[in-house]
Amino acid sequence: MPYFQGSSNFKAKHNTFVDANIINHNETYTERQYRGIDMLLKATTPQALYDSSECNKPGCFEGTREEHIRNITGWGRGDWKAYQARVLWLEGPAGVGKSAVAQTCAQGMENKLGATFFFSRPNGWNKPATFLPTIAYQLTTKYPAYRDLVDAIVLHDPLILEKSIQVQFRKLLAQPLRQLEGVEGGVDDDIVIIVDGLDECDGKDAQSTIIRVITSSVHQQSTPFLWAFFSRPEPHIRSAFSTEQAIEVCWQLTLPVSRDADRDIEAYLRDGFKTIRAKYNVPAAFPWPSEGDIHRLVEQSAGLFAYTASAIRYVDGPGISGPEERLRSVLGLGMAGIRDNPLANLDRFYLLIMKEIPEETLPNAIQLLSILGSIGPLLSGSVICVILKLSLTAFYAAVNNLYSVLKIEKTEDGMPGRLSFYHASFGDFLSDKKRSTQKFYVDRDDVLDRLDHLCIEALCGASNAANDKKFNVLSWSGPRNSVVCRATFFYLVYCTSGRGGHLWTGSLRHLSRVNWNVVGQDVTPKWKIEYIEALVQKIPERWRPHIIYSSKPSLLSILRQKGFGEKLASLMQALKKGRYVIGTGSNRALLVEEWMWKSRDEDSSRQFCFRTYPDAAEFKRITE
Repeated sequence: MPYFQGSSNFKAKHNTFVDANIINHNETYTERQYRGIDMLLKATTPQALYDSSECNKPGCFEGTREEHIRNITGWGRGDWKAYQARVLWLEGPAGVGKSAVAQTCAQGMENKLGATFFFSRPNGWNKPATFLPTIAYQLTTKYPAYRDLVDAIVLHDPLILEKSIQVQFRKLLAQPLRQLEGVEGGVDDDIVIIVDGLDECDGKDAQSTIIRVITSSVHQQSTPFLWAFFSRPEPHIRSAFSTEQAIEVCWQLTLPVSRDADRDIEAYLRDGFKTIRAKYNVPAAFPWPSEGDIHRLVEQSAGLFAYTASAIRYVDGPGISGPEERLRSVLGLGMAGIRDNPLANLDRFYLLIMKEIPEETLPNAIQLLSILGSIGPLLSGSVICVILKLSLTAFYAAVNNLYSVLKIEKTEDGMPGRLSFYHASFGDFLSDKKRSTQKFYVDRDDVLDRLDHLCIEALCGASNAANDKKFNVLSWSGPRNSVVCRATFFYLVYCTSGRGGHLWTGSLRHLSRVNWNVVGQDVTPKWKIEYIEALVQKIPERWRPHIIYSSKPSLLSILRQKGFGEKLASLMQALKKGRYVIGTGSNRALLVEEWMWKSRDEDSSRQFCFRTYPDAAEFKRITE
């Protein structure tokens, strides 16, 4: 039946209407079980939700930052009308506690909160492609009518999840919300969406685009939301919020490095030391820390919560020296001149941590920190140990002095899992030679070049481990070779730096010796087309015959496989299939393109299946 049959005096402008029946005339939404929503979920970053188990950012300590919290939550509950500002931007330098304010405000919005996204570069929750799918998915859990529309839209065009921020915003938010205007059960007006750490989103262009798209939507009234942003005042972000259009709809607040936060910092310190005293069973009669110690730490924090939190973790950390001696080390730093550099005291504290690393373990510590500062938690601690050929004892010796700045999660069997910095400011410190000094400075480009080589070397070793007894030189069993193959392969495909878009020649020599028969089974026996395309793009053309190249089957080889009695259509279909040979010699495998037609509850896709032929003559007969 046509849309709006029998209607009169009806006008619609710039709308997109999706008829669920175009997907499958014999299925209802219940029968389809929201397959579009399932695809949307796979494109999200669930850890970036303010209340996710992994995000778990601490909110403001009780009684602190009260004025800012009151202003922001009041704005979200209706005060925005007085300012005529549906966008709020709280800006402030690193370490002042913006994320804590954002977390507390999210908790205080109650039923006015629609969605959240907490970007985090140290944790790897910084991919712009997942931002809007994550926002949209949260809204689908609250509004059934919106969920039905988005489910049909994504199912009808799954490539929406791969498109630009502008297209995703229009297709996933603006257009379906416009259809629900005035509809009972539609999305509530004036619900708040909180975006924290926008400056940690990957790519300055993406950060600016997010601001422009959202402020433009608010200005044009194409979405009914209130948007609250929390970020550093980076020049490109400030510029995006300074357009005439943005100024008309935005209320800007500042969370400065200010001694006005001293009371809040003192409360945080007292609570932290109370926990440390209980942990070490310090007798109540022993006055530690003294009032003077607390006040000196407040002075040294100089308005930066990052300093305060790091200092508490440092005093509470492991080591031969106890908490009392570690506190004396922090107090011994004194005050730096911070008129021109509000991070001066924080830098002195970070230098204290680095200088306490023993010289014999410093090279390993620098390598670990370099990898984390360059790629975040993409590789687990145990895989990094394999790549760097570190024993378990060498790993823990390297991180022993870093617990105040480095968060180390453990796997179920107690091995090192995901590693991440507690605060992005530590990574910034390491990558700035003026701040970290030549001794501790991390050159990101050099690190990535070396990491490319190490990952490819590990991929080669793990895939040939059965024939290379020297590969696993660790003093512990470490992760399985299949885990190493999978982790290093995905790093190779998606995260390598390359030179001019290509891998370093020295790395390619190792890559040519990879046992692809093993890698193919360890990663997945069915490879997505983007795996192949990404791998080919990283390899210089003259090296491709040694690693991966397209193989067009001859009619004779197809006939040998298919049999002379098969229909011509079948032969023509086989001729059109993509085929690649990957690897050389006995390590090579054949990748054959197939359309994977799945069950009605799953999605069909173009994939490459591994075909292994250990016998060289058989392989030649098939591929030539």
